Amino acid sequence: MQEEMHKLLDEVLEGADEEEVISIRQLLNGVKRKQNKLNESIIGGIFAMDKCLDAGNFTISIPITTVTHNSLHIVHGGVTATLVDTAMGTLANMMLPEGYGAVTTNLNVHYLAPGIGEGLTASATIVHQGSKTMVVDGKVVDSAGKVVAHSTGSFFIIKKD
Repeated sequence: MQEEMHKLLDEVLEGADEEEVISIRQLLNGVKRKQNKLNESIIGGIFAMDKCLDAGNFTISIPITTVTHNSLHIVHGGVTATLVDTAMGTLANMMLPEGYGAVTTNLNVHYLAPGIGEGLTASATIVHQGSKTMVVDGKVVDSAGKVVAHSTGSFFIIKKD
């Protein structure tokens, strides 16, 4: 399998332009970030998610790169949605006792501005925490502080097996 992977990587790199080489490097570094436990998931590693809990405020930041771009060279809406869902879901899970988890049941994202600049930061706050569900508010801002998206999410609380 490794020989097959080396062959594929060589083929892709041989025909790659500069943007594609940068993207391949970011994808490989993302896997490395997960292996080194800098991120808990491959997607968190690929987007180089950096989590911060400071004085009760929870945020996740990502750099804007060719991997996050859509065909218009702005951040793809799905990346923005993934970022804010991750921030809200992580906060929801942090609020639960041991043995419980929260999963997204509804995600609303209102896109307000294009994702441009150096990076994006998503913040999350709990709106309501019940015994079976949570509602969380999320916001994504660009590196200049402009609000890119506002979001709300509903989360179902489950007992882990």
